[in-house]
Amino acid sequence: MQKLTVSFCDIIASMHLTSFLEPYCGRFISITGGGGKTSLLSLLGRYFRNQGKSVLLTTTTKLMSPRLHDYGQDIIFEDESVLGYRPEKGQTVFYAEHSTMDMKKWIAPREEVLSALSSFYDVIISEADGSRGLPVKIHTERDPVINPMTDTTIAVMGLWAVGDKICSSVFGDGRDGIVDKDYVQWYLDSDEGLLKGMKGNKVIVFNGADTCPYDIVNQLRIPDDVTSAAASVMKDEIYG
Repeated sequence: MQKLTVSFCDIIASMHLTSFLEPYCGRFISITGGGGKTSLLSLLGRYFRNQGKSVLLTTTTKLMSPRLHDYGQDIIFEDESVLGYRPEKGQTVFYAEHSTMDMKKWIAPREEVLSALSSFYDVIISEADGSRGLPVKIHTERDPVINPMTDTTIAVMGLWAVGDKICSSVFGDGRDGIVDKDYVQWYLDSDEGLLKGMKGNKVIVFNGADTCPYDIVNQLRIPDDVTSAAASVMKDEIYG
């Protein structure tokens, strides 16, 4: 009989990212950074809906139009008529304002509207940053836009940036050089880096660990009040 061996890495890889994140997730989750924010928003929305919770997906910046991207929503609102709707348990509602300036992007609702909606939903998940599709985001004085109700912040970084040029992988940094361990550590330590603005429970998801080396994650100095994991948002798995 062939002996079956299971490594520690195999056990870790069998864990779902959503299950890992759930204990840290409050009622208002803000997602920042780059390299998988929108995919994580959709993943968490489906996860909590499947648990029978009412879920609101929204943004404090901009999001791809739900006509162009599948967020897994059951119903879409593009204006403040959402205030008159009462979600059912196990239902996901997408709400952002339809933009006449850019048909591909929908924009943030008023903060007062989200505050009013908060009593109707079990979970609100908000994309609170923009990186133009790049895996790393350097912030400015304007971002990220963290809603005051936030009790969980999940910051995302795409591991496929490691080894690539800074100017082609990092939104907001046009310097020469390579994204290496020292750069990622600077990114964590910088006032305008990955941890900027985090509120409540703080989690870093180093995304892309299913296709990229992730040993760099274990070499980083991460603050004691921040939880982190190398993961694949697309596969809903963690790797360490």
